Amino acid sequence: MNKLLCVLTCGLGLFSMTMTAQEIEKKYTKEVDRLAKNKKVEEAFGYIKSQKDATTQDLITLTEILAPPFMETERGKVFAQMLEEAGVDSIWTDKVGNVIGLRKGVSGASGYIGVDAHLDVVFPEGTDVTVKKVGDTLKAPGIGDDTRGLAMLISMLKAMNKAEIKTEKGLLIVGTVGEEGLGDLRGMKYMFNESGLDIDAWIAIDGGSMGRISNAGLGSKRYKLMVKGPGGHSWGFWLGQSAPRPGQGHR
Repeated sequence: MNKLLCVLTCGLGLFSMTMTAQEIEKKYTKEVDRLAKNKKVEEAFGYIKSQKDATTQDLITLTEILAPPFMETERGKVFAQMLEEAGVDSIWTDKVGNVIGLRKGVSGASGYIGVDAHLDVVFPEGTDVTVKKVGDTLKAPGIGDDTRGLAMLISMLKAMNKAEIKTEKGLLIVGTVGEEGLGDLRGMKYMFNESGLDIDAWIAIDGGSMGRISNAGLGSKRYKLMVKGPGGHSWGFWLGQSAPRPGQGHR
C-alpha cells in the first residue's frame, strides 16, 4: 500500500517534475492509473477537498509563526500539536529540531517511508508575516515556501486516517529544519546521516510551481569566499575611489 501514498502526495500538486509524460515508463503510469481508481484513494481525495477550510486555517496559523533557519522551535511546537491532533502513533523532536510523527505500517517490515516539508523560511527575524487575502489569494512571506507543504502534510495525514489507508511500512511525517540559507539542509542531513532511522524512500513537498516532480536527490555545497582589499566606509570610499591612507581612516 506504500504506492497509495505516492498517489496521494502527487495528487496534492506540490512537486517539481523533471520528466515529461513521454519519458515515464508505461508500467508506472499504468500503476498510478490503477491506484488512482482505488476506492480508498478516491475517498481520501474527497476528504482532502472537504477539509479545505481547515487546511487553509492551518496554513495561516503556521505562516504567522516566523521561523528563520535556527529559529524553528515555536513553529515546530505548533506543527507537532497539529500532527498529534491529526493522528499519529508517536511523535518526537530530534536533537537538531526536526519534528517527526510516526504512522505505523501494517506488515512490520523494516525501513520507513519519509514525507517532509521544511519548517524554516528564508525571511529574517523581524519580518511581518501577517497573512493578507488579496482577491482569492493568501499572501505573506514564506506562505508558499514552505509553509504550504507543512499544511499539506497535515491534510494528507487526516485523509489517510479517515479513509483508513494502510501502508506496509511505517510512514514518517516530518517537519525538517534548516533548509534555507545557512541552515545548509542540516535537518535532512541529520535524518540520513545521524538519526539511525532505516529510511527506504523519501518524498519532499516544497514550494514552487504545481504539477512537477523531481525524481532525483538534491544536495547542498557551501563555499566561504574571502576578499581582501582597501578598506573604508561605503559612503566615502566605494569601488573606484581611493581608500584612506594609514592614520587617515574613520573611527
